[in-house]
Amino acid sequence: MSYLVRYLLADVLRGQRFLPPLLVYGAVLAMFNAGDAGPPLSAYAGSCAFLYPAAVWLTVVIATSEDPVRRAVTVVAAGGWGRAQAAVTLLSCLAVTAVALAAAVVPPLVQPRPYPVAVVVLGFAALLVCGLTGVGVGVLCARPVITRHGWSALTAAALAVAAFLFGQVPPIGNVLGALGREHDLVPNLVVSGVCAVVLLVASTVVSRTLGPRRD
Repeated sequence: MSYLVRYLLADVLRGQRFLPPLLVYGAVLAMFNAGDAGPPLSAYAGSCAFLYPAAVWLTVVIATSEDPVRRAVTVVAAGGWGRAQAAVTLLSCLAVTAVALAAAVVPPLVQPRPYPVAVVVLGFAALLVCGLTGVGVGVLCARPVITRHGWSALTAAALAVAAFLFGQVPPIGNVLGALGREHDLVPNLVVSGVCAVVLLVASTVVSRTLGPRRD
């Protein structure tokens, strides 16, 4: 599996399509932290909320870095659609984890308020849950589930917006709502984390199932 992830990473880096979502997220993160972002945990709400659509975008980029012909060759070399799709999900999770870590350490470095280590850890956990949820949605919005770029972008945008329309519903809504209530954050993170993992597994299984049918 590691060689598949390294190959896919090299392909993504060569294509440079990963830059727009990262640059946009970096600009938004800088905007959120340009002044006093407020109490430590609440300060992570904006970066958590925006990491979700950024993760969807980044995952679609990773999943579509190869054209259909090259993906078919990769699938054969990997030994099947299951391993190929697992590599896409794993690389997306690793990329989003790195972004979440960077977003977690920025506020303590630039904000005037003190950030205890426990708060930074909770902020990172909240960022990670939102980011992994975005990975699960992104896998469902990319090939082989959705094969046309236009429909993929439209579906990704619709699902990114829809997550904020249902109030404090896991995995996104209750994490954002609980960031202002420290005593509720840990149980909400556990529930939302389980939901994010279930979504990741389900989306990978759906992609693996549809891949051979649309090959």
